[in-house]
Amino acid sequence: MSGWLRRLFSSKSPTLSHRSSPRVLSFRTASLPEDFSRLVSGTFIGLPNGTPFEMLQVYRFLRDAIPDISDAVWTWKRLCQTGYDVEVLAPSSESARRRAERLIADLDRRVNSGDRGMEGLLDIFYTSLFTYGAAALEIVLNRDRSAIFDVVPVDVWTVRFRREKQTLQPYQVYDGKEIRLPSKLFLYVGLDRDGTNPYGRSMLRSIPFVVKIQQRLIEDMAKAMRNVGWAKLHVRYTPEPRERGESPESYQERVERNFQDLRDRLSGLEADQNLITYDNIAVELIRGDQRSVVFYENHKAIEEQIITGMHLMPILVGRNYGTTETYGTAQFEIINRQVEAVNRSVKRLLERLYNFELSLMWGEARAHVRMRHNRTVDPLKEATARGKEIENAIRLEKEGFIDHEMAAKRLNIDLPPHT
Repeated sequence: MSGWLRRLFSSKSPTLSHRSSPRVLSFRTASLPEDFSRLVSGTFIGLPNGTPFEMLQVYRFLRDAIPDISDAVWTWKRLCQTGYDVEVLAPSSESARRRAERLIADLDRRVNSGDRGMEGLLDIFYTSLFTYGAAALEIVLNRDRSAIFDVVPVDVWTVRFRREKQTLQPYQVYDGKEIRLPSKLFLYVGLDRDGTNPYGRSMLRSIPFVVKIQQRLIEDMAKAMRNVGWAKLHVRYTPEPRERGESPESYQERVERNFQDLRDRLSGLEADQNLITYDNIAVELIRGDQRSVVFYENHKAIEEQIITGMHLMPILVGRNYGTTETYGTAQFEIINRQVEAVNRSVKRLLERLYNFELSLMWGEARAHVRMRHNRTVDPLKEATARGKEIENAIRLEKEGFIDHEMAAKRLNIDLPPHT
């Protein structure tokens, strides 16, 4: 047991409160993480709500096998790939600026083992983020540790965390072995983290039961629609009356024989052949034009649950239940807010990669990333409104009501850090 744990348990307070021991105050908070028992035992932190790690593989299967989920992940990924711009800040010289720009461009080309560079790496990153609720990357240095040799994706379903020395230590579980990952070279982004749990939360966690109902409904619908989709012959056989002196057993045997003979003749009937029968056999045609909206309505209700579970709006998957353009525009604006929130994490990730590379070069410079935004439905209206906002902010700054930084904040402009 580590020294700080011995001091923690030797405290006289039965409630583990830090107030009775000033020494405890210096190395831990008053609250405890939900995985405190795992912290003591040294085991890995589990997923929220006791979710087994095997569910991560289930999420991948659902993404690849269920059209609605596949479309949702694809849509989220494409919405977030808005592009970005990199600005070099505080260079120590003009040559340092050019060197930094060249290093950033070279890094963009060689990451992801050169397979589409940074574009391909971000594509994998977003796919993982919206499938598992998390994405992980590893920085690989060259032999003399003078530059980043590569940045590669890490399979999220193999990543585990353990609390060691007051920090989260990442591991990779591979073939039953625990591989300790270098914390400073390992990048992990968790989406919708819950409390003190370090893992991200997948959007797919809320819909496996709904997907099960949907697939069963589609299977039943396929059988039923195939059954009513084709015309059929309905043949009714009325047995002849029993003959005089015929025993009940013989009569029953004769009826069954006639019935079987009729079935045999019908089973071999060709499409262009007709039936010739006695009047105790009735033949009716059941048309395949029956219609029912029950299946569509039921499937639509289940589908809406999947759309909601994936945090999408109906209009983005081809459905709009409103009668005005404003309804669809409002949905798209909400989606863009969510995209911006996700891309703020991507911005910090990119800045960390670029600044890591620049910290190894000769000279000084820092990289600042600006994520681009999706255009609105009506760009002219947006440009007019934006122009008015800028005019108002400039007027307030000139009159001395706000300073330059406050004006930029009002306009939602991301100013670079002070040099």
